[in-house]
Amino acid sequence: MAIILKEKIRLTHKYYLKSKKEKRKFHFQLASYTLLFLILIFSISYYYGLYFLPFISIWLTLMILAPFIDVPTLVKKEKINYYSQLLLAENQKNNSITIHGGTLFDYYFIFDNRSNGPERKKFILQQYLEGLLNLIKEHEKTSDKNLNIKGTTYIINENTGKKLGFKSNKPDFVQMIILILNYPNLLLTKSIANNKLSFPNLTNIRTYEASLDELKLNKGKIENINNRLKSTIANNGYRK
Repeated sequence: MAIILKEKIRLTHKYYLKSKKEKRKFHFQLASYTLLFLILIFSISYYYGLYFLPFISIWLTLMILAPFIDVPTLVKKEKINYYSQLLLAENQKNNSITIHGGTLFDYYFIFDNRSNGPERKKFILQQYLEGLLNLIKEHEKTSDKNLNIKGTTYIINENTGKKLGFKSNKPDFVQMIILILNYPNLLLTKSIANNKLSFPNLTNIRTYEASLDELKLNKGKIENINNRLKSTIANNGYRK
């Protein structure tokens, strides 16, 4: 049942609907544009003597391209799975499951220019809740009461997290370093979510943790919020 569910979710994602030939074409185009960008930056750097530019451009390129390579690869290897269009989870490890919001890769294929920022944020939150419910259902009958669910995001605020059964903490030192290095990616995803240039405030990012039992107890609340968001999205005629 879980495998069928995950496959159905993947089949709503434009990338996974592509044929192998179309996927190869997309990655070839991505690689070509990246190479042209780097050649341009290196040429400007050499011509004007701005020798720091190549290092910055390589960092930016690696950070932005990473999800376009990592996500499809990890999904193919079944090391990470979709529980909704915008919620992914790693495989269980040491009584813990790490969840991730949709990446730049997912945003690129899911959103176009037909929706505004508030509509997009409602859709993102609804997909988080939908994925969370699917995750709870998959592990509902588990005998492991100590299973821990954790994730880091700026989409959910502390009050919402508390309603869902999560405890929030500030990212630790290592997580903060990772967030700083990944800032270009965060900038692009937040800008796409808001449908305008938006600079993420790293101090607003929180790590959320909850036991599976706590989420089960709050399942009704999660379903209610999810259904209200679904209804609002449908009534507004939202199109991604």
